[in-house]
Amino acid sequence: MPTEADHPATGRHIPALDGIRALAILLVIPHNVDVLSTSFPAIDYPAAALMHAGWIGVQLFFVLSGFLITGNLLDSRGSPHYFSAFFGRRALRILPLYFAVLCAAFVIAPLLLRLPEELRASSPHQLWLWTFLCNWTEPYGGGVYGFGHFWSLAVEEQFYLLWPLLVLRCRPPVLLWVCLGIALLSFVIRAVLMAADFPHEALYMFTICRMDALALGAAAAAAVRIPTLRGRLAAMTTRLALVATVLFLGTALGTRGFAVYEISTQSIGYTLLSLAFALTLLLTALPTTGLLNAAMRILGGAVLRPIGRYSYGMYVFHLPLHVFVGSPLLHRFAAEVSPGTALAYTAGMTVATFVLAAISYELFERRFLRLKTRFATSAAPDSARAA
Repeated sequence: MPTEADHPATGRHIPALDGIRALAILLVIPHNVDVLSTSFPAIDYPAAALMHAGWIGVQLFFVLSGFLITGNLLDSRGSPHYFSAFFGRRALRILPLYFAVLCAAFVIAPLLLRLPEELRASSPHQLWLWTFLCNWTEPYGGGVYGFGHFWSLAVEEQFYLLWPLLVLRCRPPVLLWVCLGIALLSFVIRAVLMAADFPHEALYMFTICRMDALALGAAAAAAVRIPTLRGRLAAMTTRLALVATVLFLGTALGTRGFAVYEISTQSIGYTLLSLAFALTLLLTALPTTGLLNAAMRILGGAVLRPIGRYSYGMYVFHLPLHVFVGSPLLHRFAAEVSPGTALAYTAGMTVATFVLAAISYELFERRFLRLKTRFATSAAPDSARAA
């Protein structure tokens, strides 16, 4: 999913965040193109359990988005171009590819091809894709075949609409507490909806139900912009890493390996997982040594950074590529899908998605990204940056 450039507090790019984007998309794709866990038990094939748990990549994207978007907004508070720069840059990053894919699927393809029956039957719901509202309709049968993953982009867009207003009114210390309050409210709302027997999919897709991830990422961005708090955090990076690890492993244990619709997952699990990810992002913005520094170098290394760069395109393309191309070919040439075939298919789809996203980025998206310079913000006054 798309994020802004990385300049937490210091104005420098943080390469490790590209690696975190890469890890997120490398979790999501195997989860959504999974043909292993549906046929083979996780107890016999641990890879099936890992694929099932891959939805946590979306949670990581949400936390990362909260962290980066809030950081950029805080750094531009006081700028005369605060709103125009933010919305202009977001539009250039997200909308060209998003709407190009929708046009290809619903305007051009029907003129040239006979669409799959499932797509033709669900295409009346396409309005919710065009208006970024599908996360509210999909839990009730309003989804479109092959585009079910666009719900998370709808959540992001709804977040973008309201969040700049909140950040503009809150200095970092105040924003930190507001974010923690929103995270708590999100948890409470999920508990209420669960008690009211709302569908599991609603708890998974409704914006307010996932706001704890966005808000805790935002809280981390606010924390590193409070000088006294940043200093204290910098002195305890090892403890932060330990807490993040314990939270992650404890949540995995308490949710039966991040079972997607487990009650414990959809209640406290979302929040604890988001907190673990937020603490991890804090570490990328703080000075580290030893093993932590080595981990940051790996995240920012040459292997993961290109995947992170193309992660938005990979997210957009992977499910349509799987549903309309990969899965039909797989079942056409393989009467029975063995575990080895399933794993090879997942790897092949990941590579194919990367190649397609790279082509899209270099030949199409870059043309729009170059226009971002027209929406640059001037540096905010010191009074707007101070704690």
